[in-house]
Order: sequence, then C-alpha cells, then structure tokens
Amino acid sequence: MIEIHEQPLTDALKTQIYDGFSRHAIAMTGHDGKKNQIVFVAMDNEIFAGAVAIEIFWGALHIKYAYVSDDYRHQGLGTRLMDYALAYGQRNHCPFAFVETMNFQALEFYEKIGFKLEFTRTGYSYGTSFHYLRKDLLKPS
Repeated sequence: MIEIHEQPLTDALKTQIYDGFSRHAIAMTGHDGKKNQIVFVAMDNEIFAGAVAIEIFWGALHIKYAYVSDDYRHQGLGTRLMDYALAYGQRNHCPFAFVETMNFQALEFYEKIGFKLEFTRTGYSYGTSFHYLRKDLLKPS
C-alpha cells in the first residue's frame, strides 16, 4: 500500500523530483528544457554585495533570483548585475527574459531596465500580489 506523509523538502528529494520532470519532458518533447543554471555574484573585497541567479528555461532566460544587499542599493549594482544576466541571455540566443516579483519587491526596478509587465496575480496573503514581467532580448529578423 502506498503511504503519503509530510516531510521537509530536502535537496535529495528535490533532485528526485526534478530528475522525474526532466525524464518526462524528454519523453514528451525530446528535450528537458532547462540548462545552464548560473549566478553572477558581486563582491566588495570579501563582502557579499549582491547576486543574480539565472537559468535558460525552454530557450528563454529566467531571472530566478536577484538580490542586492542593503548597503549596496541605489548605487547601480542591481542594473550592473542584470546587464551581465541579459548579455548572457543574448549570447545564448534567448528571445526574451522573464522574471517574477512580489508587489513589495522590485517592480519599478525591472520596469526601469526595460521589462514589461505581462500580468499580475492578486490574492496572496497580507494583501500581496505577484507580478510577471518580460523583456525581449533578440530583435526579430
């Protein structure tokens, strides 16, 4: 009999799930759609200043995480990190980049650097919402 129980999501279990997703995607499409997870990290000597983690997801550039430490905000570091990420997407022929951000996070920042709001999902706890944005990287030929 199959039992179902609650447990923390461990790295090992996450790997099993993602491997299963990959096998299914390959069986259905011939591709797994995900590759090249990397991070651009900004260091000030030995101090972590910020980072942007990206992944090529089904041919598009997914901005997974972007963060700048409080002491380094409003100095252009976020834009510099995103420049690295977007250039990486262009070099890898990604037609567009996409990102998700909560309403209390960085909507204005992403719009300032050229992302366009595609839609907003409301209804999360504490009156929050989730914004989904996109930026074209390659000019149509």
